[in-house]
Parts: sequence; C-alpha cells; structure tokens
Amino acid sequence: MPRWSLRTKLVVAAALGLLPILAIATWHGYHHRADAADQRRQGLAAAADVAVARQRELIEGSRRLLVGLCGEEAVLRSTDPAATSSDIQRCEGRLAAVVAGFPGEYSAIVVTDDQGIVRCSSSATAIGVSLVDRDIFQQVRRRAGMSVGTSIASRVTPQTIIPIAMPVHIDESFRGMCAIGISLKAFAHFVTAAGPGGASQVALVDGSGVALGGGAAATEGLPVTEHMASAISAGRESFIDYGQNGALYEYRLVPLRDEAVFVVAAAPIAQGLLPLWRDWNELALILLASIALLAAVAMGVDRWCLQPLGYLEQAMARIARGEAVKIAPLDSWGDEMVSIASRVEAMAAALASRESELKSGLEQRDHMLREIHHRVKNNLQMISSLLNLQAGEIRSPRIRRYFGDAQNRVLTLSILHRHLYERSSWSLVDFQQFISDLVRQISVGRLGIDRPAPRYQIRAPIMAVGPDTAIPVGLIVTEAVGNALNHDFSGVAAPEVHIEASEKPGHNIELVIEDNGRRTGRESIEPDSRGGFSLTLVRGLAMQLGGEAIVSSSAEGGVRLVVTFPMAAEQEADG
Repeated sequence: MPRWSLRTKLVVAAALGLLPILAIATWHGYHHRADAADQRRQGLAAAADVAVARQRELIEGSRRLLVGLCGEEAVLRSTDPAATSSDIQRCEGRLAAVVAGFPGEYSAIVVTDDQGIVRCSSSATAIGVSLVDRDIFQQVRRRAGMSVGTSIASRVTPQTIIPIAMPVHIDESFRGMCAIGISLKAFAHFVTAAGPGGASQVALVDGSGVALGGGAAATEGLPVTEHMASAISAGRESFIDYGQNGALYEYRLVPLRDEAVFVVAAAPIAQGLLPLWRDWNELALILLASIALLAAVAMGVDRWCLQPLGYLEQAMARIARGEAVKIAPLDSWGDEMVSIASRVEAMAAALASRESELKSGLEQRDHMLREIHHRVKNNLQMISSLLNLQAGEIRSPRIRRYFGDAQNRVLTLSILHRHLYERSSWSLVDFQQFISDLVRQISVGRLGIDRPAPRYQIRAPIMAVGPDTAIPVGLIVTEAVGNALNHDFSGVAAPEVHIEASEKPGHNIELVIEDNGRRTGRESIEPDSRGGFSLTLVRGLAMQLGGEAIVSSSAEGGVRLVVTFPMAAEQEADG
C-alpha cells in the first residue's frame, strides 16, 4: 500500500474533522425540507377544512330548510293527486318566498309526486316536468335521509345546480320528493383562497374529476380530469401531480357528502435553484467553507512545511556529496523551520570537520602503509640482490639453482608489496597484472641459460585479490614456472608455458600451469612422484588456500599443474 504524503494526511485529517459539521448541516437541510413539506400539508389541510366547513355549512342550512319546508302542510298536500289548485298555489307561494329570501344561493325548489312529476315549484314553468330520470330522484326514493346529487343543468332554471333532496313520506309511504337546487355559483362563492399566506388554492370538483367551481388560478392549478378522476376512484386523500398550467402541486381531496362533490386544496411545490438554495444554503455554505479550509491547509502545508523541507532535503543531499552548503532561510519560514535549518547547518559543519579529520587520518595511514610496503619491497629486493651476489661465488650448478629458486621466492614477495603500494586500495592487488609481472621477472632471471626461452600465455580474470590469496598463488606460480624453465625446449617447434586462471561453478578458482618442454631430470615437480621441496611447498600453499594441487603430464610431454581453491571473501565483494 503506498504511503501518504504529509500534505495528504493533514488534508484528510482536516476533512475528517469537518465531517460532523457537514453531517449536522445535512441533517438541518433535510429537516428544513421536511418542515416545509409539513407546513405545506398543514396549509393544505387547513384550506381544505375551511372550504369544507363552509360548504357543509351551506349544505346543512339547505337540509334544515328542506326539513322545515317538506314538513309544512301546504307542501305535503301538493303531493296528493287530489290536491286542488288553491293547494298548489299556496305551496308555490311558500316556495317562491323562500327562494326570494335566498336569491344568491338557491335557483328553485320543487316538490314532485311519487312518479317524479313536479306538482309544486318556486318557478311556475316547472309544473308538470318529469324528474324521474334524475339520479337524485332515484336516490331519494331509495333512501330515507337527505341526498346530495352531482352538478346538473337544471330543467327548471337556466342555471347549473347541485340538487339536495329529501323524500316526502305520508303514513310511512313514499309520496314524492322535495328538492332544492343550490346554485353552482353559490358553491363557488364559498371556495376562496385559504391557507398560510394565501399559498393554497381551493377548487370544487365532482366525482368524475370535473371542476365545479373556484377561481381561475385554482382551476388552472388542477390536474387534468383523468388524473383527478383516478385519484378520486383510488380514494387518495393527497397526491402530487402537475397542474394544467405546468406547475407542480400537492393536492388534498376532501369529500363534502356522499362523495358526489369534493373540495380540492392545491399548494404549489417550489422548483428550481432558489428553493434548493433556501433548503440547503447552510450545507452549501459550510461545504464551500470546508473546501476553502482544505485548500488553505494544502497550500499552507506546501508553503510552510513542504517547501522548507524540500529545500533542506536538497541541502542535505549536497552535504552528503561533500559540498559546502550555506542554508539561507526564506522570509516565509516559521521559527521551527529556521531552527531546524540552523541545526542542519551545524550538523553539516560538524560532519565536514569530522570528515576532514578522518580524511587526514586515512591519508596518514595510507601513506604509512604505502611506505611500509615500499620499504618491505626494497628490503626484499636487497635480499634478492644479496642472494644473487652469493650465487655468483657458487661453483655447483645444483646449489646455484637452489639459490635461484630462493631468489625467485623473495622476488615474488617483493613484486607483491610493490603492487600493494602502487594501487589505490592498499589491501588488494590486480590478479592478472600481478601474475604477468611475476612471470616477467622470473623469465628475466633465466636469460643467461643457453636454451630456447618459452613463450608465455597468461589468461587470468581481471579481479582484485587480497594478500592472503596473492602470496600463495604467487609462490605457486613461481615454483611451477621455475620448474618449467628447467625443461628442454630445444626440440619443440613452439615452446610455451600456459598459465590460466578461471572462475568455476561454486565460487571456485582454477589455476592451470602447463608447459610443452621435455623433462631433463632436474625438475622438483613431477607427476607420479613424491617430489621434493617445491612440490611439497605447492601442495602446502594449495591447502593454505583451502584447495588442492594436482600434478600430471601434459599432452605434449611437459608438466600440468592444476590448483583449485575457493574464491576469497574480498574477491566476491570486489566482483
């Protein structure tokens, strides 16, 4: 998982700290919307209740009027087929007087017989009109109480009315209908804007969803007739739909009586950015403030933390490379960063001082070690020269050869110390160059011998080895090459001595020294022989290296020496 930066962590921490505030603001916004919806519903209910109360007041007054009228003797006698003209006239006069007393509310009052024929009416033109096909007559004949019909076009007057009727019973038998027609305009007169601040509008509809009354705005705010009829048939008290003017409304349906007429209260549901802002302005402001705060935190961290730390990081990188650095704090840095910069600068000065001391000590040590190696090399060369002078006085070739072998061994150590003080790393020598110089010095010492000089082929990997490996290998090469130079190469077309060192699997080094000369009997390293000092020395040196030495005859008659030993730790580290 990738690690977060300091800026990311601080921004996330600040965001987590702001979450409770955002949650509270969201809760407030949600409840604000819920409260607004509750207030709208309460306003709708209040407006509908006020309109229903007024309508029911009108219907109740009409019921009482009918109860009083239908119980009068003149009205009752008019339902009798044997009623005289004077009886009918008295009834008509009574009904006409009542309608005249309420000219805005009622259009006509009629009394029918049991066959639905008008016998008495406030309007003389209604006498003899049949109402048997009217739903209101059928309801009255089936029911004992008052019935309210749907809006109809009156056959008595040119107005549209809502009929209210009661049955006329004489001796518990149905003798006719007493009905009053409430003017639809009177119903509409009671339907006014109501609710909080006039926000709700009230209209009147029948059971089929057709508008019966209300203002122009209220009528336009009603949904289409099909949607209204669907809501009425489904018995829904409230629903949300689009009005005929295209605005979104919440509606409340309340039946007046017998579910023939309904009061519809409508309240607009605000849409657009302004209502959203009114509901969620607190959350929006807090959200904007939170974004500004997070941006300020990110920029502040970058300016007052990350930039100074980046500057200090670059400065410390230059210090690590050994450069002299002067840290100059900027004006925007805080006291803490200035203090850190001063500490870093003091640390850099202390490191430079200690590095200078260590470098001086290392230079002195290197100089001392190189001087030691140089003096050891000089002493070994002096010993080699003394052995050479001493060998000049020896008459025995055999003893002179022994002195030459001892001189070569001393020369090997001298060459090793020269390589140690000439290299930049005094503890390692170049393996290939060391063997090449060693063979060159040995061959130069044998130039006085009257026989063909072999050609040397040296193949060794370019790698650095320590003295613990170089000394045994150098002495082995000295013994093997000195032994090869005792061979006779006079009859060989291409006399050569082959020296090869190679890396083998398992971190091993294989050193092969092979010549193609003929043995003369003066050799000290021979195959199938217990050998003398040289062979014993070679085997001992191979054991010192942790390996083994194997002597065999070469394919061309010479001697083949194979020494296998593990790679030393310093070789592996250097490689």
